[in-house]
Amino acid sequence: MKALIIVLVILGIVGFSIINSRQTPDQTVSQPQDIPTSADNAPPGAIHNLPVPEAVAAVRTLVANELGISEGVVIIMTAFEKEWPNSCLGLEGKDEFCAQVITPGYEVTVQAQGTLRAYRTNESGSIIRREK
Repeated sequence: MKALIIVLVILGIVGFSIINSRQTPDQTVSQPQDIPTSADNAPPGAIHNLPVPEAVAAVRTLVANELGISEGVVIIMTAFEKEWPNSCLGLEGKDEFCAQVITPGYEVTVQAQGTLRAYRTNESGSIIRREK
């Protein structure tokens, strides 16, 4: 199910770009508040209105909070399931010790304020690290 959602989100990027070019920034789409999607401001029926995994939604929330913007304008461009080589998601610092255990999670790319950002998460989204 997760893989299907991720594939559908990826396939919808081009279509969303075309539809979004005709959309004004003030338009919103009603969504249940407890189900995060890849773009709350997407037009009805857009692929970006599909639910996303909790960890992917956590990245979107983090980016919105860091930039002081609405989550609805943070667009999830890609979200791939990954297995990271350690508990630091393969992004350990010089003096950092990480548990040497395969950690399932996601590699997530978002677009916000015209910039692409890449993040890594664990499966639940409780650990999020930005790729440099």
